[in-house]
Amino acid sequence: MLSFTLMVDLGYATDNSGVEFVSVDMLRELFIKKFAVIDELRVELHEGLNVLTGETGAGKSIVVDALGLILGQRGQSDFIKTGAKETTVEAIFDAASNTVAEGLGIDVSTEFIIRRVVSSTGKNRSFVNDSSVGTQALAAVGATLVDIHSQHENQSLMSKAKQMRLLDEFGRIEGDVKEYSTALCKYRALLDEKTRLAENIRDRARRIEMLRFQIDEIEAAGLDIKEAEALLKERTVIANMTTLKELSETAYDVLHNREGAMEDQSAVVVDSLEKLAKIDESAAECLSMAKEAQSYIKELSVMLRRYKDNIDFVPERLDAIETHLETIRKLERKYGETVEAVLSFRDAAAAELDELTAINEKLDLIEEEIASALKRLEAAAGQISIDRAATAVRLEAEIAVTLKGLALPKARFEICLTQNRNEDGSLVLLNDGADVVEFQFTANPGEPLKPLQKIASGGELSRVMLALKSAFAEYDDIPVLVFDEVDAGIGGETAERVADKLKELSKRRQVLCVTHLPQIASRADNHLRIRKHMAEDAVAITVDPLYGQDRQVELARMLSGSITEISLEHARELLKKGGKGR
Repeated sequence: MLSFTLMVDLGYATDNSGVEFVSVDMLRELFIKKFAVIDELRVELHEGLNVLTGETGAGKSIVVDALGLILGQRGQSDFIKTGAKETTVEAIFDAASNTVAEGLGIDVSTEFIIRRVVSSTGKNRSFVNDSSVGTQALAAVGATLVDIHSQHENQSLMSKAKQMRLLDEFGRIEGDVKEYSTALCKYRALLDEKTRLAENIRDRARRIEMLRFQIDEIEAAGLDIKEAEALLKERTVIANMTTLKELSETAYDVLHNREGAMEDQSAVVVDSLEKLAKIDESAAECLSMAKEAQSYIKELSVMLRRYKDNIDFVPERLDAIETHLETIRKLERKYGETVEAVLSFRDAAAAELDELTAINEKLDLIEEEIASALKRLEAAAGQISIDRAATAVRLEAEIAVTLKGLALPKARFEICLTQNRNEDGSLVLLNDGADVVEFQFTANPGEPLKPLQKIASGGELSRVMLALKSAFAEYDDIPVLVFDEVDAGIGGETAERVADKLKELSKRRQVLCVTHLPQIASRADNHLRIRKHMAEDAVAITVDPLYGQDRQVELARMLSGSITEISLEHARELLKKGGKGR
């Protein structure tokens, strides 16, 4: 295992070969359980260039697939090892901070562990430092940590949107683009408001007439929130006037009019008790209660007389109540289920009426704002286009130099910038300016330039991708780069050049490379061999760090397919050339 001595004050780390690395965030450990044919595997990674080698079919790319699961790629049930209920992948990163994770409320200052569990039932569970996160959030976090490149997977650098962003970062104009995008959002909001107002203007006269009718109809009813309840009670009373008259007359007769009325009877009771109390003082309390009852009876008799005398059936009042209640029900059917809802509708209609009556003035002001905003946006988009064009020239020159170093001396790499314009010549304002950016490439003179995704040769695509990653290493803040057999289709001197470039890139980023090329493997700071072992009833995958003689043997196998003294000598020469002769 390599031993690293951190030079904190300078921000560098060195291994015992004397090679210096810029200290970066890194993937320290990957744990895989029940994934594909892997039962359980723990992969330890170091700073610099890490390589995975092994026989074809040993499981090297399976490790990359497992890492992809951590990065939020789609979890599939066929990832799970046969007979297992679930697969688990866990990655441990060295990172002092991560804005995406911190935005989710997860502290990564002391540890940064991502874990993904996929069950055979299709259920997925994802965790960052034991905090459960969704797949989209996991992908957002993963995108800041690892960038995977494979032979048949163009990944982010093949996306026009990604190419645009990288070009802007290379030219340090991403801040200007962000300001433009913010202004564009406000401009589009003004256009939406203008459209809404213009539609209102077309229907304004009809709408104003309707609103005024609705407001007048509601206000004419003189609604009160508690009015309907009171009217319903009054209607019940009026509708039962005859019954009320009869009942009150009967009660009054019993109290006052008929022979033996309660008033007369209570007087007899009081007179008798007065005489009784004069003889027996203990009856005084009964006398007091009798007098009190006599008083209540007289008072009740007076109240009933007033009540019955005031009963006066007025048919017109009942008609008026029924008419008003029907008006309320009609308004509720049209404007709301309750009187309160009807009144709220009236208030909203009044506000809209006020806006419609002042709409011309408001539309004039918005049109002035739109014209001013458009002028500023076109100027900003034009300046961004100028800056991008200048940046493209510099980037093309840098990529050209790198491609020559990768054994593509006649290759051409160009950045095609196209401005979208309307028929009247005005700019079409896109989300990030007026440009469409496309990286184009051709390996041979006389051949036309083609978009990166249409490069036919795997070896050419490998080197273009490597050149781009090398150029953007200072601007792309993703700390871990993974290359899964991107060296396919190359060999000889080209392989040496690619190995040199990977080594150079690994001084600024942690690089993990799955390779079949001994030239690349010999440059590794951490050489891991994947092996598949056949047992009686299962397949086992192991990963071993290689040093000294073991590493020479693996390189000899990669060189000739067999271990001979010649291949071993060649392996020692590669290690010596790569500064790893141990």
